[in-house]
Amino acid sequence: MLSRVAENLYWMSRYIERADNLARLVTAHQNELLDATSSLTGDEHDWHPLLEVTSMGDEESEEGVVTYMVSSQKNPDSILNCVHNARENARAVRDQISEEMWLELNSLWLDLKGIKDTDPNRHQTICEMTMQSSLMFLGIAESSLPRTDIWAFVKLGSYIERADKTSRIVDLPHFLPQFEKDSAWNTMLRACSATAEHRHRFGGEVGSASASGLLLFSATFPRSVRYCVCQMDELLHRISGTNLGDYLNEAERETGALLARLNFAGVEEIGELGLHDYVDSIQTDLNEIGWAIAQRYFLLRKDAPPASAEEYVTSRMHAQHQQQQ
Repeated sequence: MLSRVAENLYWMSRYIERADNLARLVTAHQNELLDATSSLTGDEHDWHPLLEVTSMGDEESEEGVVTYMVSSQKNPDSILNCVHNARENARAVRDQISEEMWLELNSLWLDLKGIKDTDPNRHQTICEMTMQSSLMFLGIAESSLPRTDIWAFVKLGSYIERADKTSRIVDLPHFLPQFEKDSAWNTMLRACSATAEHRHRFGGEVGSASASGLLLFSATFPRSVRYCVCQMDELLHRISGTNLGDYLNEAERETGALLARLNFAGVEEIGELGLHDYVDSIQTDLNEIGWAIAQRYFLLRKDAPPASAEEYVTSRMHAQHQQQQ
């Protein structure tokens, strides 16, 4: 497979997964956390934890925080821009994906563009449509793609993005006032569609240990970090043809190392580092894996490749922004 095609498939999947997870966070925060902070005033203060956990905390916008996160053209990671970028990557590889996948992404983009700025429920509608369409897109991909490298890169992008965003959801209570932390776990479970699974495993009472344990370490729940990293490990070995337990490149080595951490040392590391620092270390590992994947499979062109993960992501975002102009 051409490196350009693999890269487009991977980022198409990452962007739609990113849009879905951001929509989940915004919806959960809007429906639950703001009710618990009714004594606080000021839009920026109420939404500050969500800005922090999505690494948008240093951004300033005159549009308002919710607009900045959901529909701003200035924010490269707004939901609208993520959907646009997913569509552009899909358009570049229309001959590689199923027709239904393209139609779903294109329809979502056109529907979102059709929502008027004056609609009082605009942001809620964008979030709901994005969450519904992303589920449709994943289902279509599962049922229409042959199990080749095309499918593997689509799934790989989805799982690495989901692992990162689930870890960020787990970290959200860290940025909340102390009196809100305990109640926030219910919201985080809802954002990950994990409420029913938590109830089956632990009963009705939700605590930080049970909720974080489910979202970080479950081997069977499809949105847990451990499950996602396990799938990434299998997909990378499938792409390279290497046997599980061995590694052929740095992406496989780093993914295997992270999976071993999650399998055998997760609870102990949380006890040593604290949940926030542990989640930060997981996000760092995922960034390194993403960079290793890019070096191994995407940066094979004759022109000088980016020197770092940050430069690579910046160059991708700049290219997508230029396409949108």
